[in-house]
Amino acid sequence: MVLKKKIMQKAIRTTFLFIFILSNVAFAKDISTLNSYSHDENQRSNTTTISVQWTAPTVSGDKYYAAFSKGITYVFDEYDPSEPEEVPDQVIPPAQHFSYSIDNTSHTVDTDGAYYFNIVIDSEGEYGTTAYIGPYIIDTTKPAPVNVTGVTETNSNSIQLTLEPADANQVCILLNTTNTSSCSWGEIPETRTLVSPTLSEGNNLIYAFFQDIAGNMNQASHNVSCSLDTSQQEQTGQKAVTIPILSIWGDIFFMGILVFGGLVIIQRKKFLHEKWCSHFQRFPKFP
Repeated sequence: MVLKKKIMQKAIRTTFLFIFILSNVAFAKDISTLNSYSHDENQRSNTTTISVQWTAPTVSGDKYYAAFSKGITYVFDEYDPSEPEEVPDQVIPPAQHFSYSIDNTSHTVDTDGAYYFNIVIDSEGEYGTTAYIGPYIIDTTKPAPVNVTGVTETNSNSIQLTLEPADANQVCILLNTTNTSSCSWGEIPETRTLVSPTLSEGNNLIYAFFQDIAGNMNQASHNVSCSLDTSQQEQTGQKAVTIPILSIWGDIFFMGILVFGGLVIIQRKKFLHEKWCSHFQRFPKFP
């Protein structure tokens, strides 16, 4: 019985010791979720500031090492992030040190390319698995070259435009304005041709705005002089209507016609009256 009691006491002491050891040993922890609220993976963007956020099972005393990299990902166990004497070329900037209470960061890049964000948890010297997200493709280059051509003179209210969009995939055509907020963007036709907006009489300045998938824009312009013909004016209701004005001699001639016509009518009535009277005189009168 005494032996059994001693065994039980030893087991209890061993259990408490094991619990104590466990409570003082740090275990490697991993990032739970990692995403960006400014960019989509594998999608071109001309926004140069990349913002990311994460969640992780950290507690006071834990910390993060994180870094953006260009071209390829970056694994923190390639060297001790607490002493980064030899930072790989793709890392920009060198590893950042964050408190366990931080859950987001951002970085503004200065050149186009594909970027990744890499992060690891340091739990009292125990490093977890490096988590990464990307690539985020930064593209700030305008589509070039771009051009728009067409006839320079016309008597029609529209012309055909020929587009040279280079690497652009959308186009917006505006007349006499560069306010792209009014743009209705459309895909560039395979024929590379479009009909211009309705032209007005005189000089017209046509702007063609080209946009690539990253949102970069470039523009070209074309001048055309429009002189609408008579049929075009009738269609638009702009044909002038003129009323002839008689001269003094025209007035005299017109009044003469009226007087002459009046005399003819009077003579005609007199002739008919006399003929009527002579007709009745041939019949005998009754008592």
